[in-house]
Amino acid sequence: MLFGDSFRKLPKVDLHVHLEGTITPEMAKKIASRNNVIPSPQLMDSSGEHFRWSSDGDARHNLIAFLKAYDDATSVMKRREDYSDITYDYLHRAAQEGCVYVEFFISADHGAMVGLDYKEMIGAIADGYEKAKKESGIEMRLISTCVRHYGPEAALKVADVTRGYHHPLVTGFGMAGDENAHTIADFRPAFMASGLAGRTAHAGEASGPETVRQARDILQVRRFGHMVRAIEDVKLMEEQKSILAVPEVCVSSNIALKVYPDYKSHPLRRFFDYGLKVVLGSDDPSFFNTSIGREYKIAHDHFGFTETELLQLSRNAVEEAFVGEAVRGQLLDKIAAHKH
Repeated sequence: MLFGDSFRKLPKVDLHVHLEGTITPEMAKKIASRNNVIPSPQLMDSSGEHFRWSSDGDARHNLIAFLKAYDDATSVMKRREDYSDITYDYLHRAAQEGCVYVEFFISADHGAMVGLDYKEMIGAIADGYEKAKKESGIEMRLISTCVRHYGPEAALKVADVTRGYHHPLVTGFGMAGDENAHTIADFRPAFMASGLAGRTAHAGEASGPETVRQARDILQVRRFGHMVRAIEDVKLMEEQKSILAVPEVCVSSNIALKVYPDYKSHPLRRFFDYGLKVVLGSDDPSFFNTSIGREYKIAHDHFGFTETELLQLSRNAVEEAFVGEAVRGQLLDKIAAHKH
């Protein structure tokens, strides 16, 4: 069993995390006060220590309730400093848990809601990253992400601004949001226009396994946000294994959103044993009361992952990260140097 400091030192990778989803209630209140904004009264529970968004509905209704709370939390942000602060805050916390690399999903749409254009938003995030990297050595890259329920025209605008302002930290293009809004084919133009080779898309979480196949074939992705419901289709599982598909698995998110009722029913272990190139993510950790350290601990405590297998999850993530070969090599060396 892994405990305490030995577990903290295990090199971890968060390959699926939404930047705005890392804002803690404490940080949201701090930013709201700084910006003279009154948060939505429904955003937090009576203690003010947790976001309140859950409903008693099915997975789709829970997702919609969560997405509203996500937008409400983001609405307290109004300036460049806010993005710098939440970036640094998460990277600092992740590094303390042994995380060596993070890929953030970032949203030009949410940046615009805050009042920042894409270039300003990237600059602010870079500021927070540089501060965290100087302290801990943690690495970070960004996935510019369209929001599915905002529609295909908005997605194409995100792709255009991404292509129009090349920044070395932005190494991938993705799609998040309500998987049941519009069709995957509606977003092919945005993926083709982004100019980025790194691609990932949310599929097979709130929607069924067929969306995984569509994302693969239409958007030409090999990394999939969640992908957990592929387990319902034996033929799809075989297809995904043959292309070395990478499911970005976020256990706490899936259970909080009622995609699965408990750890026993969740397919993380079955995915790994089947030979899929599984990686872990914290998704929106402040909304699901988790962290990347906790996701690794869940894999260990509830799914029986050994220290060797946890290191394999980290190795998988680094191998499939949207990052240059020099940094990839440095990160793999950190994993290889870990003493069991």
